[in-house]
Amino acid sequence: MGYIYAFRLGDQDLFKIGQTSMTPAKRRSALQTPHDVTLSLFDAVETDEYKALEKYIKDTWEQHRSTTGGKEVYRLTENEAAQLFTQCRAWLTDELPKARRTAELEAATPEPTILPSDATALELREQWLKLREEELRLKTAFDQATAHRVRVETELKLAIGTSSGIAGVATWEAAEKRRINPDLVQTSEPELYEQCLVPTLSADKLKTALKALGRAEDYERFQEVRQTREFKITE
Repeated sequence: MGYIYAFRLGDQDLFKIGQTSMTPAKRRSALQTPHDVTLSLFDAVETDEYKALEKYIKDTWEQHRSTTGGKEVYRLTENEAAQLFTQCRAWLTDELPKARRTAELEAATPEPTILPSDATALELREQWLKLREEELRLKTAFDQATAHRVRVETELKLAIGTSSGIAGVATWEAAEKRRINPDLVQTSEPELYEQCLVPTLSADKLKTALKALGRAEDYERFQEVRQTREFKITE
């Protein structure tokens, strides 16, 4: 059993939303330290499906994620935060059981039977076709908007040049990107390298293998650090 929680940051329209196996009160104590404002519990859902519910929130409310404050911070009004938790409870009650049952049926061997159509099935088919058409339209618009944003971001980066940002506009500061370097693993640990090929080296398999060998701390040894810059629009 665990929880999905939402802590409001002071009186701001910012909410820290995540999952925990602890009680919200204990989780708050752990989260409060790095924050200058008081975290107050806005809402919480207790459920065995807290990890699945967190993924649902990330998938459906991604556009509200804040660019500052960490990955769990969402920029929401109080009404929007309340709506989010209303949707969460409805998803747990209505949608998740159907998804679980669908997953079970996907693993079943179908009988050689074609059911007759009825009004409900035909209506669902029409809805699916209309939604698919809308999905394609929105995807095209999304791709075009993304390409346009990238062009604008490029112009801002060129304007910033070698500086760290433009006051009140954007920052482009030093950062690091880490990734597993397959050559480092293959050179120093060829057997471990072969064990983690699927068909190329899998970072997840490497981490699991090292943990099984009691060498979890060696994971960072195979990472290469690449200096980069993190671009952020000033809010």
